[in-house]
Amino acid sequence: MGFGWDELDALGSAMGGVFTAAAFGGTLLILRNERRQRIQGDKDREAERLDNERRQARLVYATLTEPPEDRRWAEPSAGEVFVRVFNHSDAPIWDVKVPIPDREYAPVLIECVGPGDSEIGGVYDMPDDWYLRHVGPGCPSLPDWMPIDVFFVDNSGRRWRRSGRAEPVRLLDGEDLRPPTPDTDTDTDTDTDTDR
Repeated sequence: MGFGWDELDALGSAMGGVFTAAAFGGTLLILRNERRQRIQGDKDREAERLDNERRQARLVYATLTEPPEDRRWAEPSAGEVFVRVFNHSDAPIWDVKVPIPDREYAPVLIECVGPGDSEIGGVYDMPDDWYLRHVGPGCPSLPDWMPIDVFFVDNSGRRWRRSGRAEPVRLLDGEDLRPPTPDTDTDTDTDTDTDR
């Protein structure tokens, strides 16, 4: 028993439909995979860009330190606090600010720290019990565990904040140390007439 032309024509149409649907489904799968790869590639490029931006910022940190050489001859004072900012990168950092606990809004200012260099800044009028309150008894000493914040501008003009050895955080334009806002009453309406 053989197939007639009508049966062969119907079989050919059915097989053509199946192959067309398979080709369409395969095309959709390929497009979906390409899109997924493009999105992953964009994410990888963005992560690499952010990593490159943070490269210099990761090499900057601040610690408590001894007084600088020119102050070592002076009578030691419990009210003196010194910080050293380290820049282990191959480019300078600028506009360095190091807030000290109890003096966050009057930070130690250092104009520039050169590549592979460090600079010392200090506060000379801290309370005598500063080390006791912030570091511990038996001080002054130099704890490595105490995270000191450092704000700075990298050589590409990006502003950063790094707390101790934590991952640096890029700051937005204008975002920096902010003075505390006074607790003032903003209601300026003095109308107390209730007979309306």
